[in-house]
Amino acid sequence: MKYRTTNVFAEKSYTADFTELIDLNVGDPISELLIKYKGLNTTGAAGATAHPAKCVTKVEITNGSDVLFSLSGLDLYALGILHNKNVAANWIQYLNDNYFDLSLRINFGRRLWDPELALDPKKYKNLQLKVVSDMDAGGVAPDASKLDVWAHCFDEKQVSPIGFLSTKLIKEYTMGDASHEYTELPTDEVIRKILMRALVAGTEPYGVLAHVKLDEDNDRHVIIDCDSDNLQWLFPEENIKILEGFVAQNDGSQRSYYNTPTAKVFGNVNEWTAAASAYFAFYDGDGGRCKIDGSSGVNFVCQLHGYCPNGVVSIPMGNQDNIEDWFDPKGLKSLRLDMKSASSMTNAAQIILQQLKKY
Repeated sequence: MKYRTTNVFAEKSYTADFTELIDLNVGDPISELLIKYKGLNTTGAAGATAHPAKCVTKVEITNGSDVLFSLSGLDLYALGILHNKNVAANWIQYLNDNYFDLSLRINFGRRLWDPELALDPKKYKNLQLKVVSDMDAGGVAPDASKLDVWAHCFDEKQVSPIGFLSTKLIKEYTMGDASHEYTELPTDEVIRKILMRALVAGTEPYGVLAHVKLDEDNDRHVIIDCDSDNLQWLFPEENIKILEGFVAQNDGSQRSYYNTPTAKVFGNVNEWTAAASAYFAFYDGDGGRCKIDGSSGVNFVCQLHGYCPNGVVSIPMGNQDNIEDWFDPKGLKSLRLDMKSASSMTNAAQIILQQLKKY
């Protein structure tokens, strides 16, 4: 067999917040890591506190003190959608005494089984995966969780990857009212994507982040300069439409539930019962929070679609399939990202880079 899928961390149950360090003792190059996280909701009809992915506060891959990959669960969930152009096999629900089920994908190549890009454990001496959980940060007050991790590896197929895709949170800051935030981006490695997260419940990312500008050497060369709402239309293959659904229950009053798309959100709600006997109404969805009103004590399914997973907007730095076409900033004196916030916005914002880390 050319490939194999191996369980690198068998399912483990938790009843409190945890930090799990997992040795990546795999002899062959890894094309993708799949983290499966489950959380047990303790209430249902009262709505939700946040998106379930918020229960995973950090996912890191380290080699000793060297951080090779680092994202929050919200960012990793969004990156998986934008990178793979689909929503992974998840089961999002807000029902009492039921588990939600998340798939968090770490892609080391442009696609699964990319022979040129993969994480090669033999290149490192102390390769570890760290998963940190704040158990009740999302879903509906979870009081138990489960974790297991799988790896898609090359087996009999011999490959010699030149490196892997390393994605990290570069900066997190608090926005000011209609103010500019200037960030000097690193220029030591090739950049494949620049991702920005501006997540405020009830507001589209474009109502949070107003304008984006990227320039080289103090405006000697301006790469992009536009209002943020244009990014979705300028790069539609990158910022794809997302289709997802979730299951929940209502208590007869308008309750909030959390969805992955955060811009241009539309949704439909139907009762999830054997016979028609209830009504439901869907509203909003901007910023990843929708509001649903309906019959008390009746399960329902909500299907919705929109853009910008968990408030993330992506700028592709060249043809995403062609390694030689990605942006190489080496030799520049300055690579500056200017993010201008919208009026009255003082929330947290994030800057994420996906880079090519060569061996």
